[in-house]
Amino acid sequence: MEFDNFITHSIDLFMGKPKSGKTLIAGSYPKPLLYVSVGNDGGGRVLMRGYPDDCRNGNIKVKNLKNDVPVVVGKSLKINKTSIEKLADLLYDLRQPGQPQFKTIVIDTVGALQDDYKSALEMQKGNKLSQQEWGEVSSMMMNIKETMKRFSEDTGTIFVWCSHTSEQELYETSGLNKEIRIIPDLTIKTGIKYMKDASNIFYCCRKTTIEPGGKRDVKFLTYVGPHPLMDTGTRDLLLEHGAFVENFTYTKWQQMVNAGTLDATNVEVPQEDGETNKIADDGEGE
Repeated sequence: MEFDNFITHSIDLFMGKPKSGKTLIAGSYPKPLLYVSVGNDGGGRVLMRGYPDDCRNGNIKVKNLKNDVPVVVGKSLKINKTSIEKLADLLYDLRQPGQPQFKTIVIDTVGALQDDYKSALEMQKGNKLSQQEWGEVSSMMMNIKETMKRFSEDTGTIFVWCSHTSEQELYETSGLNKEIRIIPDLTIKTGIKYMKDASNIFYCCRKTTIEPGGKRDVKFLTYVGPHPLMDTGTRDLLLEHGAFVENFTYTKWQQMVNAGTLDATNVEVPQEDGETNKIADDGEGE
């Protein structure tokens, strides 16, 4: 009897507001790396500035995916292929003999795949989507998720999903009370399923840090581990409490995994009375 590997797929999810450092972190992942920009929102420019040598020597390659230009068919508009369909074609092509092999594939952003497909359906229909048509959008998102997951399983490729965030009033873990939670910029059910398949979920943001001597500075930080108001969490590192980490990269993440601990940053947190406090080893005060 043969048994299976403990690790099947490798997918990291980075969520945060625009310009919170997601793309720059994604570019630190193992090379060669394919950066898939959905909607072409300028992430390629970030990579060129952050990793000029890798971009010049071909260690980072870029594919820009967006919906085809609509054409008139009869009395309606039709889009031949959407970005989500183009991504499926791309992953199929990469499986063929003679195609380049990548250690990492970045999708920036997964929410843009959903938005593009929704826009295409609305354009073809001429008005907002019905509940049944939203089901079609969800089905397409589930299909491409499974395609990426299977690609990672079969090839050993790391996928990095980048997502913007939204705030939703959801039931907390016990199911008794509602609370505002920071979640990926997807429909709730789709977002939950994407988070379920992610190996690690990180939150990128800007925070006021407390430097040695009490000096304060605003820096890009990444929240790692469990948080009461965000569905962040890690399977590669078992943590009871999360923390903000400065200068997060793939290499630094692997170092923390090997050490079994986080390299936490002191973060200033506003209190209700107007005073401030600092946290270093947990995220309870965000």
